[in-house]
Amino acid sequence: MREFAFRSWMSCTVLATLVCTSVAIAEAAKPSAQTHQGGLKALADDAWDYASARHLLVRAGFGGTPAEVEDLHAMGLKKAVDFIVDYQNQPEAEISFEAKTPQELEAQALETLVKKDEVYRKAQKDPTVVRKFSREQRQAFSRQRRREDQTQMGKVRDWWMKRLVESPRPLQEKLVVFWHGHFANEYRTVRDSYAMYAQNELFRKHAAGNFGQLLHEIVHDAAMLRYLDNNRNVKGRPNENLAREIMELFSMGEGKYTEEDIKEAARALTGYTYNQRTCEFTFRERSHDTEEKTVFGKKGNWDGDQLVDLILEEPITAEFIAGKLFAFFVHENPDDKIVKQLAHLLRDNDYELAPTLKVLFRSQEFHSPKAMATQIKSPVQLAVGSLRDLGVRADNYAPLVRAVREMGQNLFDPPNVKGWEGGRTWVNSNRIFVRYNFVADVLERMPGPGGQRGIDVVAALESKDFTSSAEVVDYLAKSCFVVSLDEQRRSELIEFLGTLPPSSKWEEQKRKVNAKLLGLLVLIISTPEYQVT
Repeated sequence: MREFAFRSWMSCTVLATLVCTSVAIAEAAKPSAQTHQGGLKALADDAWDYASARHLLVRAGFGGTPAEVEDLHAMGLKKAVDFIVDYQNQPEAEISFEAKTPQELEAQALETLVKKDEVYRKAQKDPTVVRKFSREQRQAFSRQRRREDQTQMGKVRDWWMKRLVESPRPLQEKLVVFWHGHFANEYRTVRDSYAMYAQNELFRKHAAGNFGQLLHEIVHDAAMLRYLDNNRNVKGRPNENLAREIMELFSMGEGKYTEEDIKEAARALTGYTYNQRTCEFTFRERSHDTEEKTVFGKKGNWDGDQLVDLILEEPITAEFIAGKLFAFFVHENPDDKIVKQLAHLLRDNDYELAPTLKVLFRSQEFHSPKAMATQIKSPVQLAVGSLRDLGVRADNYAPLVRAVREMGQNLFDPPNVKGWEGGRTWVNSNRIFVRYNFVADVLERMPGPGGQRGIDVVAALESKDFTSSAEVVDYLAKSCFVVSLDEQRRSELIEFLGTLPPSSKWEEQKRKVNAKLLGLLVLIISTPEYQVT
């Protein structure tokens, strides 16, 4: 009865807070009026403090524990940025997943169906038998094949969420999220889990690598070719979808090309398709238009890869990518001089991203009031960050995947080819209550170690040697907030927590203490201050 009363009081308190939270978040996310004339300038070494280190870990990743922030701060600005960006020097996450190709999933579907009907056994030895199935048998096979693919897609989502939370290379995974939104593909259209998995690995391979190489591989990517119908782009009947989006959304921006450029680019991309059983790129020479094409005023017998080279030669391409990176990591509406400076840096380094990212993360602009605590957290940032801030892991990440989807960011299924709009759309009147459901339901009910329900906050914190509730609140505030907690809110959180035994005694009253700590986390994560980064 007492636990029910506690939970009811906590729910009412948080609900009252959330009634006005969306307005408060919008206010908290407003950039300051500070402006910078000219290009980027490096942050002075003596301006590098704990808050700067935490800001770097949050923006270039998903946050971390106070100990992780302290370690980063102790490195100094230059080494800290090198540590984050040169992530290849860090051990790879031991989070493996072997996705099955469409061909392997077909075999798996047949294996399942054999148990129900022996007629499918012949098809296991000779795939051509499938064409001789009756209508009912083909439908049953198609349904089972679809179920196998959907099941694998669920596993791919869980695998990526595990990487987001546990990878020792946070910038790499943050950039996978960035490229997933930039080169947006939808599983509900592609309908191929292996193709989506392979694309995710492609983003990981080139995360902070070479944008030019990534753009080349995108026009070979099975998911992209399927999503934008380039598998139907053939000589004499060109399909313009990929040609248009590769310029408008992926490299140059709207209005930076002509309609004639699109038509000619589509011809260059004819014959670029993929093997539907293995998802391997296939160039069908007979389907390729070999006649002369004119793109950006340049004449030649261009193919798809030569088209990419032409795009990369256009100065606007570097500016477009520089602007998107700045908006993602720093703030929206960057100064034109800053964008041009970053674009020159990209081109001078042949589109290698790491040098540009290092300049960005060491800049005054990145650490300015205009940037810090002015971005509304995406669902992925909120969910992943809430675990990384506490150093918590889970045995099963499916609840986190569902929570992120319900908050409006369904991984592998962005709303359209433009990706997620982001910003204030994350906290409209409907989604702010979904965020409350995340903290109240997922944090308290997510499967934890040993089959327990809910995050084991006691295990995460009991080694910290707390002697008072104030110390617990101060530690969690340091873990969770980019900006300092005001004194009134701090007092309210201490009052809510009440009297706690020293952390050395928590194990003796673990259920009661853990419930209190979870309640405190619900309140903290529901505050407007926690919704921004």
